Formats: sequence, C-alpha cells, structure tokens
Amino acid sequence: MTAQSPLGTTQFSPTAADAESLLAWFDRYDGHVRRNDTEAMADMALFPLVVMTNDSAGECVTQEWDRATFLQAMDMSAGGSDPASMQFDNHRQPVFLNRDIAVVITDSTVTVGGDTQYMRYVDVMAKAGGEWRFKSMIQAGWGDMLKQYLGA
Repeated sequence: MTAQSPLGTTQFSPTAADAESLLAWFDRYDGHVRRNDTEAMADMALFPLVVMTNDSAGECVTQEWDRATFLQAMDMSAGGSDPASMQFDNHRQPVFLNRDIAVVITDSTVTVGGDTQYMRYVDVMAKAGGEWRFKSMIQAGWGDMLKQYLGA
C-alpha cells in the first residue's frame, strides 16, 4: 500500500489520455441516453448516487438514489418523451482532482421539433474497478419533480 495525501509537491495535470478516456465514457453514456437504455446507463453509475438540485422556492433538494430509483427517474419514455426525436449537443469541460476523480461540467443544447432548450449540469466522476463511474449528478430545476415523484 502506498501513502496517499490530498497535498502534493506539484499540481496534478491530466494527460491527453486521461481526458480522452473520460470524454469517451461520456460518448458511450450519451449513446445509451439516445436509445433510452436506462439499464446500460445505470451500469455506468456508482450507487448510491447522490442527486442535487433546487426547487422553485430556491431551496436545495438532495437525494440518494439506488439503482431502482435511477431507473425510474431516468426513463424518458415514462414521461412520454422519445429521446430518438431529440438532438443533443453536449460540450463538456472536465476538471480533474487527480487521475481517478473528476468533476465534469456539461453545457447541453437539446432540440426537439425545432424548439431548442439549454441546460448546464455537473457530474462528479470517480473510478471504481479501473473504470469511470458517475457518483453524483447536479443540475438546477428538478427539485419540485423530485419531491412530487421521488419523495425528496
């Protein structure tokens, strides 16, 4: 076992391969989203998943999701949405804390039938078993829905 500390003599600088591996993970995840393959999406998480948002009163809403809750919440067809009819354009900015933990900020444009909407969200990423997994999802504006449907 090696000693580990949050302090170092140099700042961590990710290599191009570090960034490529993380962004390739998101490419695979986005493919699952487009197919509404929530099982495959869940396979890429590290449960319990921490979800954080705010409600219409501006109050923080946070939940811990197990796999079953994730599957319920992320199934777009349950709400009548068809991800195949949606055009996603995601621009991601990874910020590495070290080689195994990163925060990824995503600016996303979603177009459906000529109507374009924008969103920004953050995923907290961690490696488990040598593979990237998302551990936390943070996005504004979902709190009322979470409280109504998922008992926040």
